[in-house]
Amino acid sequence: MGSTLVLALMPLGVLSVVQTQSAQNDMLASTLEGVAGASLKAVQQQIDLINDARISARVMAAALPVALSERGSCSDRAKAVNDDLPSATLVAYLPMSGLMSCSSTGAVHDFSSSPHFRNAISRPEPMVMYNPHGAVSDTAVVAVTHPVFDRQGAQIGIVSISLPYFSVAPQAYADPVALWRPVYLATIRGDGTLLIGSDPGRDLDSALPPGVTAASLAERAGRSALLRDEGASRILSVTSVAPDLYLLSIWQRESAGIFSPASWVAPYLLPVLTWLAALVAASFAASRLVVRHVRALSRSMSDYMATRSRIMVPDITDAPAEIQNLHAVYEQLIRTIEHEEAELQNLIVDKDVLLREVNHRSGNSLQIIASVMRMYRRESRDDEVRTILDGLINRVIALSSTHSSLYTMTGRRDVPMDEILAGVVRRLKEIHGVALGVARKHFDPVRMPVEAAVPLAMALAEIIGCHFHARSVASEGVDISFREDDGEISLKVEGPIVPEFLPETMSGIAALPRRMLLQFAAQLRGKVAIRSADNRSAVEVTFPHIAV
Repeated sequence: MGSTLVLALMPLGVLSVVQTQSAQNDMLASTLEGVAGASLKAVQQQIDLINDARISARVMAAALPVALSERGSCSDRAKAVNDDLPSATLVAYLPMSGLMSCSSTGAVHDFSSSPHFRNAISRPEPMVMYNPHGAVSDTAVVAVTHPVFDRQGAQIGIVSISLPYFSVAPQAYADPVALWRPVYLATIRGDGTLLIGSDPGRDLDSALPPGVTAASLAERAGRSALLRDEGASRILSVTSVAPDLYLLSIWQRESAGIFSPASWVAPYLLPVLTWLAALVAASFAASRLVVRHVRALSRSMSDYMATRSRIMVPDITDAPAEIQNLHAVYEQLIRTIEHEEAELQNLIVDKDVLLREVNHRSGNSLQIIASVMRMYRRESRDDEVRTILDGLINRVIALSSTHSSLYTMTGRRDVPMDEILAGVVRRLKEIHGVALGVARKHFDPVRMPVEAAVPLAMALAEIIGCHFHARSVASEGVDISFREDDGEISLKVEGPIVPEFLPETMSGIAALPRRMLLQFAAQLRGKVAIRSADNRSAVEVTFPHIAV
């Protein structure tokens, strides 16, 4: 059920994650734009000042050739430009010789050996250059230059306006879930040379995130990037201040706990919690409406199977209709089983009564047959016929005794064979008139199936019937044992030697007991062993224990 609910809610979870990732991407793009805007805002004053200086330099360069041709005051014009641009530290005209004699401050200086001057006159175009040590102001300046041409179009010098370079610090930027602060600021050239850093004791390469080189910073101008380093997120922003002059800012968001809005986990909490809430609600509903009723019904079924006791299922009326129908079918099934068990019990009782009646009538019928045989024996004068009738009478009496014993023990699938065999011995002793103590019995209490009673009783009757006919039985006696050892049952009879169990007796009427004994042993899946020694014979029937 849990797996089914998870699969059912999977599309909703995937959609929530996709929407969350899309929202995170939009928020990241907005944050990068905001950080770039904060950096640009911090240097906007410097950029505006540079743009004003470029305009002033262009105007002064256009008007200066006329003033020089009319021998006007160059310094006055420089001072006028400086008055319109009060932030400038120096406004000057530098001829191609490099000797500055026209400036807003009245200072005279030779720039002929300055690499910045040679770079400015090497290309007749407007330029913006950064000088960390201005020759006149001795401070970091941004020099805005413009070439000056005469009427014939030949360059005669340059106009230079020196502006102070401000050390800027962007303000913190707050996106919807976090607060970003600049942790490192630096002014760099286009080739990655560090000019000014917020941490003087730290070089530029150690401040940059892994995978970012100083030489590649100029290529990142105008584009902010989110970089991850050992689990921490940082934003790298490069803002162009002037040609060959850039502001580098590295931003880091304030540390936050895993469940705070700034954590990476926070955007996924809503879909995950919604998913878990849906699972809990569905599991509770399933347990309340279905599972507890099914478990109660299962316990009732298990108890009935174990103890045959019917336990009422509680709150079954609150269960869904399908489970109530199942409970009704279960109750009907129990009633059907109990009814059929009652009928089966009645049939078993009837069967036992019938078996008792069959055994009783069989025993009585065999008694009648034995009585009829005795009548014929008394009337017969032929000794051979009388001997045959005696054997038949013994067998019929053994059968009658067995059925009489089964009549008293009917009702079980197994019967005590020691009691049945003792009854057979007792009846045969009565018939043959054997004195007390002649037949010595040693019977173990062994229970066997009813089906094994008849062949075993008949086998015993054949053996002891032959021994009881012997003349020396009164003096020598007969030892009868019935034992069970390691799953094997043994019926052993020791008595005087009789013709029936001699090795040479293989045919005729005397051989019938041996042949019948083999047949009875075969029915028990056993074997017969006959041994003679010291005027005593031992007949042993062994067979495996027959399970009920």
